[in-house]
Amino acid sequence: MSTYEHLHVDRDARGVWTISFDLAGRAVNVFNESIFRELTAALDQIDRDSGAKLLVLRSAKEAGFFVGADVNRIQDLTTPEEAELAIKSGQDLFQRIEDLKIPSVAAIHGNCLGGGLEMALACTYRIVRDDGSTKLGLPETQLGVIPGWGGTQRLPRQIGLQKAAPMILTGSSKNAVKAKQAGLADAVASTENFDSDVAAFVNQLLAGKKPDKHSPKLRDRFLDGTVLGRTIVMRMARKQIAKQSQHYPALPAALNAIETGLKQGLKPGLAKERAEFCRVLFTPTCRNLLGLFFQREMARSAETWVGTTDIDAPQIKTIAVLGAGTMGAGIAQLAATSGFQVILKDIDELTVQQGIKQITSLTEKGVRKGGLSRQAADKALAAITPTAEMQPVTQADLVIEAIVERMDIKQKVFSELDQQLPPQVLLASNTSSLSISDMAAVTKRADKVAGLHFFNPVHKLPLVEVVRAKETSANTIAALVNVAKALGKTPLVVAEGPGFLVNRILFPYFDEAVRLVVEGHPIQEIDREAKRFGMPMGPLELLDTVGIDVGADVASHLPMASVDESPTPKQLAEMVVQGRRGLKSGKGFYDYKNGKRDQPMPSPVSTSSAQLPLAVDLNGETISGIQQRLILALINAAGQCLHDRIVEEPWMVDLGMVLGTGFAPFRGGPLRLAETWGRDRLREQLNNLADLFGPRFEPSPFFTESRTATPASHNSV
Repeated sequence: MSTYEHLHVDRDARGVWTISFDLAGRAVNVFNESIFRELTAALDQIDRDSGAKLLVLRSAKEAGFFVGADVNRIQDLTTPEEAELAIKSGQDLFQRIEDLKIPSVAAIHGNCLGGGLEMALACTYRIVRDDGSTKLGLPETQLGVIPGWGGTQRLPRQIGLQKAAPMILTGSSKNAVKAKQAGLADAVASTENFDSDVAAFVNQLLAGKKPDKHSPKLRDRFLDGTVLGRTIVMRMARKQIAKQSQHYPALPAALNAIETGLKQGLKPGLAKERAEFCRVLFTPTCRNLLGLFFQREMARSAETWVGTTDIDAPQIKTIAVLGAGTMGAGIAQLAATSGFQVILKDIDELTVQQGIKQITSLTEKGVRKGGLSRQAADKALAAITPTAEMQPVTQADLVIEAIVERMDIKQKVFSELDQQLPPQVLLASNTSSLSISDMAAVTKRADKVAGLHFFNPVHKLPLVEVVRAKETSANTIAALVNVAKALGKTPLVVAEGPGFLVNRILFPYFDEAVRLVVEGHPIQEIDREAKRFGMPMGPLELLDTVGIDVGADVASHLPMASVDESPTPKQLAEMVVQGRRGLKSGKGFYDYKNGKRDQPMPSPVSTSSAQLPLAVDLNGETISGIQQRLILALINAAGQCLHDRIVEEPWMVDLGMVLGTGFAPFRGGPLRLAETWGRDRLREQLNNLADLFGPRFEPSPFFTESRTATPASHNSV
């Protein structure tokens, strides 16, 4: 046997070859030139073996099978010719696996994403481990490209166009059970007996017994297996992405590649896949989405925030959550499903049990949707200790406070915690706007106090703001960054200030939307213009989702319009009195039926004569009057946060707004967009808006200071 750096290659006496991937120096397997070179050499060995009977491909890393291609290599491709060569080399290598004279098996555990799944699809069979970490998917469109190593060709052939198209277009993944149901997996192995189940599957194949084929229903046979059926599915898919295609060119590109393959065959389909990949790779959307990917990776490293790897961060194993309401229960559920021991405390048993009921409901929903296995769900629920007493809390390594947003109550709780807990325990508040330093001031462990601001709903939104107070130590910050990462979140370390980063930037946007309503502009038009700009939902619908009562509370804390009086706090407070608390009450800026948006509320009677600005051209893009007021208010606030050093670099602002609010990802974030449109041009337009609507639009120093004074550019990512 040859010696490899990244592969373990073995042949047993029966002629069964096993290639185990173990990329040196990395925690996970990614495809790079070294892996390709060694896999090619291993396949050459197998081709020369006349006694070969079967090939097994698996990972030697417990972290998973493959997370895909090395994204650094994708970013480094500079010309279409270079990209064409890189894509064709992967296509040719995986075609070699498909063309082997012996059957091949992909034994999959953990992440099997992107190129990992494309390699597995080139195998004859797939057996997958049934646990919560196993995910099979093609997430390339989330980076602005398309699957390029045969994914657009083999996935539709394997599971049918109906199931394949949504997986490719959304970048979604399937767990082991869902993969088996879809026909993506041929067998499911247990977590405890993965190796022996794989061995039994191999023995079954050697004995000539093939796994049962997935049997589609009659309707599926028509839609996936006939020219007319596939035409119908393809037409529906193109209709569904029509509104997104302008901003996300990878979506129609993926459908183009799929369609060519289905109509003309594998070879022309692969050629089309290469062409479409190379076409979208160099679009602004792709470059922005790749930038966000690397920003997420940077944010998930404690070194980014504390400046060194030489840090003795406390290890957190047990988390206590104070407050069993919506946020507290959500945090506790996330922590338990992420492997932490959890203590959930509130003032009485009834309140605690209400929180446990919410946690159980969320967990069962995760099982139904395939995000959690039954075993993982049961283990998570068993990891939670509900209590109305303080004694169990003393066993925690970290206490997260998620109680009412009143400083006097929070200070009382922090003082009590400080007196009763061991001195090494970390304290964090989930406050969205109050001063962490003021909470820390009532303790004797100010260096171990910070903010840990989750967004609602906790299990869905990917961002956590880690708030550094005046005396918070680097060790504490590193520990909380590591906790956020372990929870599957992206941490963003921010300084103190009203609303921290995301809410401080978001509320001028909300404020302008409410001002437009008060002025008499149609609610639906305001939201429609925001979505046309690229926001996932309009600001008023988003306020309904967050909760009008929550918005009213935050509006009362935030100086959204410190230079001129705003009608927003009064408008939101009146809506709360009227019972219009948003989606949860069935009425907000819109009425809701069965959770679905219906008609907007009657617009307030306007006494304002305010006019919309004329549409303007910004770098070749026409921006309407409503869009200017909404988006420029947001961008101006983003620039002010950077100037006030809530964070230190522009990419941190951008990442926070994309992950925390859904700010149009294809634009790269508000400050990235400011550079695209031109800061000088934006300053000019902000001055125009200030002349029309008042000093709240006066440009922040970000737009007036010299460029050399701007903190590190996006190009540093």
